[in-house]
Amino acid sequence: MKRGVASALTTLGLLVLALLPSRLAVAMRVRGGSFFERVTRALAGTTLDLWAVLIPLVLLLVLVVLFTALVPRRRTLWQHLGAPLFILPWCFVLYVLTVLQQEVKAERGAFSTMQEITAGAVQTSFVEGTLGFFRYERIWIPAVVCGFAALALLVARFRRRHEEELPWRGWAGGFVGVLGLSLVVVPGAVGAQALLSSRLSRAGLGDPLTSVIETTMDLVEHRVPLEPSQLLMQLEVKPGEAEVGAARMGWPPRQDTQPCHPHPHARPLDREGEPAASGAALLTALEKVSAQLFGADDTKVAVFQFSLESFRADDLHALHPAAPRSLHPFVNALYEGKPGVLASRRTFQAGVRSAQGMAAMTCGVGTLPYNLSIIRDLDAFPLRCAPDLLAEAGFHGAFFYGSDASYDEMARFLTSHGVKEVVSQDELPEGLPKGAWSGLTDFTVFDEAAKRVAKGLTESSQYALVMSLSNHSPYTPPEDLPPAVLARMEQSLKEVPNRASVDDRRRLLTHSYTDAALERFFAQLETSGISERSIVVLMADHSTGEDYLWGDDSVPHETDAAKAQVPFLIVIPPPFLARVKDRPALEAALSEAQQLLDAAPLSQNDVPALLLAILKHQPGLSALPPSARWHTLGGQVTSPWFQPGGEPASFLLGINGVDELYVLDRQGVRVGAYEDAVFLRTRSDRAGVTPRLIPVAATLVDTLRSPKVCP
Repeated sequence: MKRGVASALTTLGLLVLALLPSRLAVAMRVRGGSFFERVTRALAGTTLDLWAVLIPLVLLLVLVVLFTALVPRRRTLWQHLGAPLFILPWCFVLYVLTVLQQEVKAERGAFSTMQEITAGAVQTSFVEGTLGFFRYERIWIPAVVCGFAALALLVARFRRRHEEELPWRGWAGGFVGVLGLSLVVVPGAVGAQALLSSRLSRAGLGDPLTSVIETTMDLVEHRVPLEPSQLLMQLEVKPGEAEVGAARMGWPPRQDTQPCHPHPHARPLDREGEPAASGAALLTALEKVSAQLFGADDTKVAVFQFSLESFRADDLHALHPAAPRSLHPFVNALYEGKPGVLASRRTFQAGVRSAQGMAAMTCGVGTLPYNLSIIRDLDAFPLRCAPDLLAEAGFHGAFFYGSDASYDEMARFLTSHGVKEVVSQDELPEGLPKGAWSGLTDFTVFDEAAKRVAKGLTESSQYALVMSLSNHSPYTPPEDLPPAVLARMEQSLKEVPNRASVDDRRRLLTHSYTDAALERFFAQLETSGISERSIVVLMADHSTGEDYLWGDDSVPHETDAAKAQVPFLIVIPPPFLARVKDRPALEAALSEAQQLLDAAPLSQNDVPALLLAILKHQPGLSALPPSARWHTLGGQVTSPWFQPGGEPASFLLGINGVDELYVLDRQGVRVGAYEDAVFLRTRSDRAGVTPRLIPVAATLVDTLRSPKVCP
């Protein structure tokens, strides 16, 4: 019996050592707390993770006992190492899964579901990028320590292989007895630690495995994948709920009273017949800027819209004074009052994923329930977005991305909304410099965008949606990283108080590299001769959940702004300004627009409306016929229909970098409590996750079920 007990304890010990590294990595990453408190949380979290997988694994181990009863030639070695060797592959799977889950949680604020994991597993770029997590110091050090401990356990059992064979019935009794006892002790420990402190509860520690298990069981029960579009179509819409959801999106009420309408929530391009939005004055000011920028002969213009990966505001000195200016000299200089630059210092993200940021920047609908994205999850959802109108206005649309453009269905979505050319890693030559996800670097992609747009501008106006990648986790240093960027990153950390670890430095390096790539891009516009006809929109896709580093302990770190604020600038290069006929009138219009940008916060969902406003007098857009002068842009500040709900002071809302729904007032100060915006795990989540956004689900369903009235 003792040998069975020892074998079972060794097996459970291997499971613990497989689950412990991810919790130790969290302890190494999280700031604050004593060494004892961190170790306590790591051990408590490991106990929680063990309980999440213990029952199915115990059932598998019982099969080991049954197997030994059927093997005719059993050896003593099996009594020592049979069960530990059997469980070893499962230990590896659990180690990888828990590490990835904790890193995804740190970056995005929520653990992945089985659907997300399986969807990402078939994307080569996603797999390559994910493997980069294991280069983090906080990941490989605990792994090495626990790996050696596991090896020591196995060697200890192996050395006893020459002992005489004992009765198998006694071995099985000891083995099963320990496993049975673990089914009592482990859940008891989980309950006891939760009673001891809320910080040691399931909610306080985080539960990386339950979401995977729940979604797997849901899949087994229903035998069909948990597809978001199918789930939405099964949703029971309550009376009046779709109208509330439309207001949350910034859409007008359904237009059923009209004999013919192109979309149930269509909005007029020129705002005729709409009430005044809270940001109506800002839209008018941008239209004044447009009137000065464009004349009847300005038929060809290039519009660059940048989605900057994880280029969060918390690391920019212009938006967070505790951060060093030298880390991002170019973007910080743009914020310092350069001519032709419109800069928002209080713009807040729509969603936590790049696909949600893209949906916000192009269609104004980036804040959806259940962490859905129009781009990724709702195939062929009826929308008329900013790129659609630009395409009809004669703009050639192109999407530039350094990796697989089919990821998150980006290419499919964009090509169905006026962007006809996709330039990704697949379309460019091999041998170009690479970085994150083994994708092409920002230098490479930005250069290609400038070159192709310059060539295309000889034929027609150009719209280029450029998505950076180099600053994506795991923050792989780009192969074309200039030594000067590394030097300035190191120097910047000496200039201000900070809490940057070795792993944080990887992120800061790629963050600073993207700044250098932008500076290089604007130089390319100059050398190619298209600066005088280019407008550049710069915006981060989202913030992240990685540590907030700047300032000493007296500076608040994990603030509302740190988790949700993103940079947003519209840049009109000096050569474009120089050829404007009435420069004083343009300067007056720009000054008015900047004052209004400073007056109130913006949502990322407002960006496409602002872009169309500054292009209003571009000849192609202004010449659109009445039948084409409509869109389905959502929005918050730019939509008169937007109603955030909740507290009277509520002004705008979004989902921050750690997957929390937030609501802000007119000063950009949070109102009310956060709501968790987690992924759909089971079908029952539709009725309880992120209550404020559930009506939006009803609007999506109502729109999907509504046939177009106009042919």
